[in-house]
Amino acid sequence: MSLLGALIVSAVVTAGLTSRVAWPRLVVEEFPGPVRRALAYLLLTVTLAVTAILPISRIGQPAPLVDFEQMSGPELFLGHAILAGSLLGWWALAGFRPLGAFLHLRLDRPRQQLREGVLTGLFGWAITMLAMALAGALLGIGGDAAGGVEPRIPEMVRGIVGLSVPTRLLLVCSAGFFEELFFRSFLQARSGLLLSTVLFTASHASYGMPFMLLGVFTVSVVLGRVFERRADVVPCMVAHAVFDAIQLFVILPLVVAGG
Repeated sequence: MSLLGALIVSAVVTAGLTSRVAWPRLVVEEFPGPVRRALAYLLLTVTLAVTAILPISRIGQPAPLVDFEQMSGPELFLGHAILAGSLLGWWALAGFRPLGAFLHLRLDRPRQQLREGVLTGLFGWAITMLAMALAGALLGIGGDAAGGVEPRIPEMVRGIVGLSVPTRLLLVCSAGFFEELFFRSFLQARSGLLLSTVLFTASHASYGMPFMLLGVFTVSVVLGRVFERRADVVPCMVAHAVFDAIQLFVILPLVVAGG
């Protein structure tokens, strides 16, 4: 699917979700005027097209060849920058409500939030690996799937594993921060757990590993349940970073080295 096609599909999805009165729907706050509302919808349409619709449309196709060694910092973090820009744009168009409330971002109990996030990340990783191992056994997929990847490792994954330790650490932190703010604080708060999880899963479909999406869906449900209970995104950020750190610093390097 081309970018234009993704934009058209995203526009239809956005219009449908924002016009419905029952689930699935996207509940949108009041805007100071129809022009700002229209601009916010346009911003969301572009964001979903680039981050979710376009990746999911490429399932079954080989992952694009990316030379990570030649990528600049801005290029490497472009996806997260798009999410950040979308959030800032929506926040401004909605009238600059208190940022902490807009993002469900609380900093009143840092030790408890950190502890809960670490435990959730470890639990989410264990549940995800169990779900993938069971699904792999049922579908007859090789044992590597239980480790979080498929037997044939795309070059994109090898490239990510080959990045320097500081760069991978920055990716872990950036993903935990910006993806949770967008998919949990923004989307889940307005559309619910299931729809936000579907879109979160779709945003990870460009790695050339369709089976991995089961793991992404599973961990998203775990993170979403924590967000539902706490109405606080900080533990979700920590948990997301813990999960990604295990994958990028332990599981994927071991699998790539063995492959």
